[in-house]
Amino acid sequence: MTVLITGITGFVGGYLAGILTAGKKNKIFGTYLEDPVSFNNAGVDLHRLNITDAGSIVKLLEDIRPSKIYHLAAIAATTEVDPNPYYKVNFHGTLNLLEAVRRIVPKCRVLFIGSANVYGPVPVHQQPIREDLELRPVNHYASSKAAADMAAFCYAANGLDVVIARPFNHTGPGQSIDFIGPKIAKQVAEIMLGTREPVIEVGNLEATRDFTDVRDVVNAYRMLMNRGRSGEVYNVCSQQVYSVRDIIHQFVSMSGVNGSVKSRSDLLRKTDISILKGSREKITSETGWCPAIKFSQTCHDLLLYWKNKLS
Repeated sequence: MTVLITGITGFVGGYLAGILTAGKKNKIFGTYLEDPVSFNNAGVDLHRLNITDAGSIVKLLEDIRPSKIYHLAAIAATTEVDPNPYYKVNFHGTLNLLEAVRRIVPKCRVLFIGSANVYGPVPVHQQPIREDLELRPVNHYASSKAAADMAAFCYAANGLDVVIARPFNHTGPGQSIDFIGPKIAKQVAEIMLGTREPVIEVGNLEATRDFTDVRDVVNAYRMLMNRGRSGEVYNVCSQQVYSVRDIIHQFVSMSGVNGSVKSRSDLLRKTDISILKGSREKITSETGWCPAIKFSQTCHDLLLYWKNKLS
């Protein structure tokens, strides 16, 4: 089985490659844009690719003829000032890929990795969020993902084999400190090592999200690729929510550090969503997937990762 993972050198890509190469039954190809620093999976054939270059995608598909594609390549951070890169990469990049699949390998199965951010601010009485809820994105990352989401639906309706995943927040060792779990874990590790004053700085302490361990998430992707229905969307989530305050408490409790917490106004988002909780009923009933790693274990592994990295 020939498998292509776009954006393989990103946070999730390495974990996905790990489970797909473990069985030795797949020939794995992966694309990257910037030179990989820490990606070291010898079972992957890497190719530099700019997802916004339609011609390069066509050539790659002609060369490798994949039977399965996991489309991870995207701009994920929500801190960019210029909205254009989001649409150029997340929307037009996805459009380029799906059109190349239609032309070159029309029987190839594609798993498009969207985002739960497309739901936008949802009233508490409508949560946990189900897949049929209307999309109301409130930032350009979410908007560009929603546009790509709709394009994937359109290609599926016209005969392409496309499954859509909408992952909620996920974290684990190796994730950028642009995200809340690693951001807190790094600060707590620095306090433990005596290289930081005992103050943890964050933005909105009450922002509450549905968290899943990245190792569970990539297993969900694998199961969706094998069992998901074409043209259908699936939430990938734990249905367990934690506020930023809860996460700090997790790290502080397991580290034993004493310190204060500071909410900085410059770290607050203009369009922050108060709570985002997903329903995993559909993915569980149709694929059998459910998360296996407790959030406390995820936090433990994150803290250990940063303690080892910094020391």
